Amino acid sequence: MKTLLIAALFTTLSLPAWADVPCNGSLKDRSISDNIFVGKQCTLINVQVDGNVMLADGAKAILRNSHIDGNLESKGRFAQLVATNNRIEGNIQLERGKLTQLHNNRVNGNIQLKNNRGTLNISRNQVDGNLECENNATPPVGGRNTVQGDKTGQCRRL
Repeated sequence: MKTLLIAALFTTLSLPAWADVPCNGSLKDRSISDNIFVGKQCTLINVQVDGNVMLADGAKAILRNSHIDGNLESKGRFAQLVATNNRIEGNIQLERGKLTQLHNNRVNGNIQLKNNRGTLNISRNQVDGNLECENNATPPVGGRNTVQGDKTGQCRRL
């Protein structure tokens, strides 16, 4: 029993620790094996992220030609997100933000936009899951999104 407990403890301690990588500036032509936390302003161009990209209160982010192996999500009232020509293996989940532009992205999960206060422009995205919009102050605009699941709420006509 002691051997099993020691082996389990050793295995747990030897696992790599995942800590969020802060981005307050720009990252270009890199590979990140962690989550990226956008605190104030961040530009990601041609970046491979083996984790999630998370937006904090007041965050401004530009994502271009990048591959996110997790989710793109907000953790507060973000100020701006412009995402163009990206591949997101998980979901895009954005709440309580202001300016949001999602153009020509490939999303293997869902796009969920809820309780946002600013302009939402959603166009030419390919979504394997659902495109869901609800309780946004301004109805989203855009179109020509290819959605394998359902388009619901305010995104019904996009």
